[in-house]
Amino acid sequence: MSNIVIFWLINISTALLRLLVIGRIGLGDDEGHYFAFSRQPELSYFDHPPAIGYIIKFFTGIFGVNEFAVRFPAVLFFFVMSIFIYFIAKKLFDEKTALWSIILLNVVPVFSFLGAVLTVPDVPLALLWVIFIYVFILLVRTQKPGYWYILGVLLGAGLLSKYNAILLPASALLFIALSPKHRHWLMKKEPYLALVSAFIIFLPVLLWNMENGWASFGFQLKHGFGSKAPAFSAALLGKCLGAQAGYISPFLFIIYWAALVYFAIKALKAKDENSLLIFSFSFPTLFLFNAIASFNEILPHWPAMGYLVLTPAVAKMTLESWDKKWFRVSSYTAWGFGLFLTLLVPLQAVYKVLPAELFLPAQEARKIEDGITKAEKMDVTNELYGWGDAGRKIAELVENSPEPKPFIFTHRHYIASQLKFYVPGHPKIYCLSDRIDAYDFWQRDLSVLDGRDGIFVCDNRFFTEPEKIYPFSSWDKPVAVESFRKGKKTRIFWLTTGRNFKLSALPKEYTAGALSPWVYWKDYLNKADTKVFFFLNRERKLPLIDYLMRFLSFTGDGILLGIFGGLVLWFYSRENFWKKFLFMVALMLFSGALTHFIKEFFSRARPLTVFGDLVRVLGPGLKYNSFPSGHTQVSFLTATFLSLKVRKFWYIFFAFAALIGISRIYVGVHFPLDVLAGAVLGTTLSYIITKLFKI
Repeated sequence: MSNIVIFWLINISTALLRLLVIGRIGLGDDEGHYFAFSRQPELSYFDHPPAIGYIIKFFTGIFGVNEFAVRFPAVLFFFVMSIFIYFIAKKLFDEKTALWSIILLNVVPVFSFLGAVLTVPDVPLALLWVIFIYVFILLVRTQKPGYWYILGVLLGAGLLSKYNAILLPASALLFIALSPKHRHWLMKKEPYLALVSAFIIFLPVLLWNMENGWASFGFQLKHGFGSKAPAFSAALLGKCLGAQAGYISPFLFIIYWAALVYFAIKALKAKDENSLLIFSFSFPTLFLFNAIASFNEILPHWPAMGYLVLTPAVAKMTLESWDKKWFRVSSYTAWGFGLFLTLLVPLQAVYKVLPAELFLPAQEARKIEDGITKAEKMDVTNELYGWGDAGRKIAELVENSPEPKPFIFTHRHYIASQLKFYVPGHPKIYCLSDRIDAYDFWQRDLSVLDGRDGIFVCDNRFFTEPEKIYPFSSWDKPVAVESFRKGKKTRIFWLTTGRNFKLSALPKEYTAGALSPWVYWKDYLNKADTKVFFFLNRERKLPLIDYLMRFLSFTGDGILLGIFGGLVLWFYSRENFWKKFLFMVALMLFSGALTHFIKEFFSRARPLTVFGDLVRVLGPGLKYNSFPSGHTQVSFLTATFLSLKVRKFWYIFFAFAALIGISRIYVGVHFPLDVLAGAVLGTTLSYIITKLFKI
């Protein structure tokens, strides 16, 4: 049986096994939180970029709101990712290594279960990460510049999944910097245009952050780097490495790091290109997060993409060293223990096969903590169960309450998100906590709660006494909801009803009052637009500059630019002159018509209409249809076309176009955003259409 056939058998069979499991396990806290994202569509979110929310929304739209639907994308994405890992390993090494890479991928717990069953932002990131590497390998092998544009799209999509994707261009740059054969790309336009395309795709996240005081970026930077000056801690680093060893499995963890060292030596000393690819896309991620872990506590799965890229390297090193008995025995132990952990996690989650009492002294195991035994509290898979029981009881309490119905709230965003999924009907859940979280951005106005009753929910993990925090006139006796697995109590939820909520007495830190004021992103742009406009229009008053700017503004007329372009083509690109010239004129006419329709669609008023006598007008006083600037559009269109035909003067053409654009602001007829839009439109149209028609 060929390697490719075995690969498909493994990939399909493991995917089917996962599909049998995913609907039988309750959602984890993170998954519940990302489900809450899906019910609150936004450009982005406080905790993460938006992709994970929209992915869950898509699949719950197909399969309904259930655990299977939330988890299906994890199985699907891992299935597709395995295909790309196989072909990456095959291109870098050989088919046998590719097959064993897939086997290893299904042995390592962090990939086989956590990355293939639980739907978290790392799932789409991992898929886009390996596709990016595959396309980058194609770029390296073929030297076709078009692959850069695909990489730009993949990077943008990766950034919409998780901010860690920023390490992809860093890894690509490291490879190019270390490979003399490929350094020529640093002088080409394609890598930079790829970054521009990624930036455009990432714009929704930037706009959300603009509206919300850059909260997400600030949170992630603080979460990652801490709020104190870095101070090396061997204990923190050791703790993080130990946690990573647990995710990878301890023996495989050692082999992975051995593979990193082995391929780093081959890459840097032997100048092996394939080894350099592995090194460049694994080392930066592993180094960065473990460096951070030496002074700030991080989550152990953050460096997972580095280990993912190392998987084909571990498979290759294993096959190369298989004839050594000590290595063979070590590999059997490492792979076998990894497989044991991979199988144990779902078996424990579904069937509770391993009693926690085995790992504690009998007296310690029976000790009661927060209403349950210490042994049951120790079993983390218990946290996946019980939410349905709580959700049904909450719905019953709400149903039996008079109008207006009580609102449901808690003090932890994880609890709020789980309730969002498990309370029948998926009602609005409030999180009133003294720490900033995603719910603060979703519930800025709490006035609808004033005077209403509320049901407070907490569990044995995060028990609190709500009457000490939340201002209600009175409180009912708490209702306990107990959850059992195999006849043993594993969770307790407390539901406490408060009567007559007094919003004015709620401490400010429990509201969205600690957040920066919400500002629509258009307001930011309009303020910046206005400031730049008046800076150029009113604060630059010199007779010579006035004359020059009026002249430049006049030369932005399409007829004059057509004459100028014709003269340049006649003197510097005379071959097929009439074909080029007529094409340029047709391009000007087409873009002019398009600009006219865009102006009519937006109907943005000119500065003179908006600000009246405050505007210093040099020339005709125009009042209507300001966006985009037609003069700027045709100037950049001409500059782009001429640059493609007479490359040696490209900087002169674009400098001239830029000055025309600035002159339109200076003479008082356009805002800076009009000019920017015209420049982008003219450049894009000219480049794409000229390349499309191969003129």
